[in-house]
Amino acid sequence: MVDVAASSFLDAYDAAQQPQQKLGLLYQWIATKPLALFKELRTRRPILVTPGGPTLLAMFADVEEALTRNLQFTVKPYAPKMDPAVGPFMLARDGTVYNQRDKSIMRALIQQADLPSVRQTVAKIGAKLIAQGASPDGRLELVSQVTRPGPIALTGQYFGFPGPDLTAMLRWSYATQNDMFHNLTDDPKVHAANIAAGAEMRSYLEDFLPRRAKQVKADPKLDDVVSRMLRLQTPPQIGFDQGRILSNTMGLLVGGIETTSAAIVQAIDQLLDRPDQMVAAKRAAQANDDATFDAIFWEALRFNPMAPFVVRLLVEPYTIAAGTPRQTTLAAGTVVFASVASAMHDGTVVPDPETFKPGRPAYHYLHLGFGEHRCLGDQVSLMQAPELAKQIIKAGFCKRAAGAAGRLDFKGGPFPESLVLTK
Repeated sequence: MVDVAASSFLDAYDAAQQPQQKLGLLYQWIATKPLALFKELRTRRPILVTPGGPTLLAMFADVEEALTRNLQFTVKPYAPKMDPAVGPFMLARDGTVYNQRDKSIMRALIQQADLPSVRQTVAKIGAKLIAQGASPDGRLELVSQVTRPGPIALTGQYFGFPGPDLTAMLRWSYATQNDMFHNLTDDPKVHAANIAAGAEMRSYLEDFLPRRAKQVKADPKLDDVVSRMLRLQTPPQIGFDQGRILSNTMGLLVGGIETTSAAIVQAIDQLLDRPDQMVAAKRAAQANDDATFDAIFWEALRFNPMAPFVVRLLVEPYTIAAGTPRQTTLAAGTVVFASVASAMHDGTVVPDPETFKPGRPAYHYLHLGFGEHRCLGDQVSLMQAPELAKQIIKAGFCKRAAGAAGRLDFKGGPFPESLVLTK
């Protein structure tokens, strides 16, 4: 076994004899020490081509280049996991009608004018969940009590997909997210859980959507994203039929729960390690100074973002970073890990990347992706994630509970599962 405590990550990686051993080390470091690994990669090997595995992109410019060339660096790896669960979907397509039509329609339904009321709704949801979830001795477990049920509540109230109950929505969200975005080893059990969740969602929605359509027709005041979708009158030539409505409704849940929960918990976890920034965040929360609070929140998340990279499949030969000393020609069929986490710490673009500096330009943050496949609900996420965090801190939960409970725990899975705070 290679000593992972060697003088550097790359020294240990190069010393490994077998390709699978190299990949095992790499995945281990990405899971446990991503920022330290990426820092070394940016300095010594910013484009890491692995034997029989993915190519890692560590520089800001290279990540943006890959995420902009979506007809070369495609999202095809997601399709085998998305299509069986939710049907053909825009997130697993490039340059198709699903992108042009579905994304255009959904963006028209999720309106900028909604955002102030969305934030107010999230504030009420958060305050209620915190009041209900806090124990008599002043402890609050964030994930189970706030950061998972909060986004699910908004999925029902604003997006219009309430689900049969919280338990089902949690199961569907976890299973689909886990397989679609985190099942890098193609674990068949994880994939089966995703397919089962998709089938359950579809069965529920096949009953729910017709009933909702009748309610929408009877009550013009009903207004949420699904109701707006059901009111659409598009000619058959457009192709936005009931199947597309069903798939896009499913997508509202798939993309919004676990990522939001992770963002909130991981940002707060970073603030807990920075007492001065936590004091500033609490002051802003108590003053309802959203601009200041949000700047602190997104900067905190930069030090432990929701995902270290996004996956792309190169479908034709391509020279990345052409004209630079690091230019590398990649073959068709190369799987690419474009590290948004590394990009946000690239000092050639982000000044003083290791310094906590709230208020950086928005384009320095890649939390919600970049390019054609930037998060569909990005504007809602910009309201929801910091507002739920604000409600937690505003309520006074600014300290770690004693012992292991006060430490962020993934419990061996891809998502935060527990973090207990006290006042």
